[in-house]
Amino acid sequence: MNYAQLLARMPRELKSRLEAETVYAPWLGRGVSLGQIWTDPVVMETVCNRLSRSERTVLEVIVRRIGCEPFDDAELERAAADPLSGAEVKMGLAGLLRKGIVFSFLKTWGEHLYLMPEDGFACWQTVLFPDLSSGLGEAPGSAEWSLIPAFPGEPNLAHDLFHSLVFAAEQGLKLTKNGTLHKKQLQKLSERVRLREEVLEPLSLKYAYADTYSPKIALVLDMLLRLQLIISEDEELKLGVEAVDVFLDQPLVAQMRRLYGLWKTLALPAAAWLQHAVLLLERLNGGTWVTAEQLLERLEAFGLLSGTLESGERAERTRYLLRLWLEPLAALGFLEQSSDPICGHVAYRWTFSLGLRDEPAREDEAEDGGFMVQPDFDILVPPDVASKVRWELCCLADLVARDQVSVYKLSKESVKRALENGRTAAEICDFLERHALYGVPDHVRLSIGQWAKPYGKTVFAQALLLRCADEETARTITKLPAASPYVKEMLNERDFLITAADAKPLAAVLEKAGFMPGLPAIPAVQAGTDRETSSNRFPKLSAERTASVKKLFSIEPMDKGLIYSRNSVGFLRLQARLPEASDVYPSLQDIPSTWLRDYRNYHLSTRKEIVEKAIEMRSVLQIRKNGTDFRIVPRKVQETRGTWCMTGLGLSGGAQDETSEVRWLAEEWQEMRLILPGINDKY
Repeated sequence: MNYAQLLARMPRELKSRLEAETVYAPWLGRGVSLGQIWTDPVVMETVCNRLSRSERTVLEVIVRRIGCEPFDDAELERAAADPLSGAEVKMGLAGLLRKGIVFSFLKTWGEHLYLMPEDGFACWQTVLFPDLSSGLGEAPGSAEWSLIPAFPGEPNLAHDLFHSLVFAAEQGLKLTKNGTLHKKQLQKLSERVRLREEVLEPLSLKYAYADTYSPKIALVLDMLLRLQLIISEDEELKLGVEAVDVFLDQPLVAQMRRLYGLWKTLALPAAAWLQHAVLLLERLNGGTWVTAEQLLERLEAFGLLSGTLESGERAERTRYLLRLWLEPLAALGFLEQSSDPICGHVAYRWTFSLGLRDEPAREDEAEDGGFMVQPDFDILVPPDVASKVRWELCCLADLVARDQVSVYKLSKESVKRALENGRTAAEICDFLERHALYGVPDHVRLSIGQWAKPYGKTVFAQALLLRCADEETARTITKLPAASPYVKEMLNERDFLITAADAKPLAAVLEKAGFMPGLPAIPAVQAGTDRETSSNRFPKLSAERTASVKKLFSIEPMDKGLIYSRNSVGFLRLQARLPEASDVYPSLQDIPSTWLRDYRNYHLSTRKEIVEKAIEMRSVLQIRKNGTDFRIVPRKVQETRGTWCMTGLGLSGGAQDETSEVRWLAEEWQEMRLILPGINDKY
């Protein structure tokens, strides 16, 4: 889940509280939105410098060890147990919640689940580890690398979606009573989708109708549904024409950018170190080659892996990174793959510029290439031909070969299909002339005209017979003003010919006139409209887009696909109330103020009370021993030889990286005070 999705469902009360945070006032005053603030590394670096110690430490723990996966209080405390106390963890988390860096969701029984948004996590990786990507991607550029394409041809998710849409236009996507596609359709659709099935198996995607759909079909249908390119309606998956228009109007780079964002929400690994690898790969956005080994080495250097890896564990993690992310991305066309023939290492680089998710297509990304119409009626289509042009080609010609340069074939049957889908011979020739690089051969143009000439001279039309019992009834109906739009053709003295679509409204008119007509049990009549025939599904795509339709390209439904969400956060209620200090310290009023204010030498019995209170509140002690200040997180008090001792975690001088276990007798230190993070921790 990202900030745009959170803001779309955010209660006004919560948004107002977040906008009231003083740390954001300078940017909000200049008209910068919260969404822009939270994802701007420069702004968030300034915010980071103003965080309290506990807020900064909890933030680093979440970024390093949890990532953008949901977590609860217990999981966070386990991750932050060294070097923070429980109270520090709670106060640090509360501060992050008040700043919108982390969000809280309510589960069924009132438990809280927390989440750092995906784009917020990416921003914080940049802020906390600005040099993470420096020096990466140098090996593949050296002389010993012989770059060999691992997947020749056309592995590309956008193309698979395009040809699936063409299949839907040509064949229709009828659903069974169980809500799935028919087996014959599935087989034909599977032939259109070139994605290699085996690369999806390690991901273990969970989706609806898993007993019917293969993973690659589920993925394609899921993305088509999420982008509203197909819509489930009347036991059929129909084209969402406006969404198709908008999507195909984008150049291939923009389509792939969009699809990568969707893929990431579906398949982002849960492990924090893998998420860091994903973000690190995204930071190499300029044709830079990188290997899985290099990514792991960089994460290890910045402490984003659990300690130093042994050779066996390193190999295992490399295998995870390859199978769960890099290899699927290459199979989907997001990454280009090359290998070193000597050592066998594989390098990857992006096939497109990631850019910003909703940025408009740049001029250098525009696809304005043309095709070549051959004398033998073949049409050669290079890769720079726009998707909308390819769409129209699929309507009027048959795809013969799909590759870097695809081949389409004009024929009498393909021209007939275009005519049946609302095109005219003149429109077909005009389209070919506009996009053909070297014009259209005269005999090709003449053939199209000859093929189209007989079309329309005879037409089959779906119609119904309205039969009256006698001539008097027929005359009465012809005199009804409300019936005149529907009763246009009289076959004889008592029979009328009407269109199937007019049956239902005409029946209503006759009912009001005192008749009792019976409708035949024909699905088209019961629906009140003519059903599309299988040859009348290929819509013309308009060049115009309205503002409302443009939104289809920037916001996708979260729960409209087949693949189940990686977690349940999207279905939970966003917590509008932000935590206060009283939520962390409900018994604060019972603590003597001197324990918090004074740094002094207490009686042994009072010392014990303070230590026990710190353990109860899971808080911190500030202790001076032999002239040195210590920060202690007490764990337990034990009676021993007529006195007592305290066991806990100690930090000398407040340093965060010099922790050690302490076991001190009651008389071993001098002055002390109770520290409640967020209340009196400014020391």
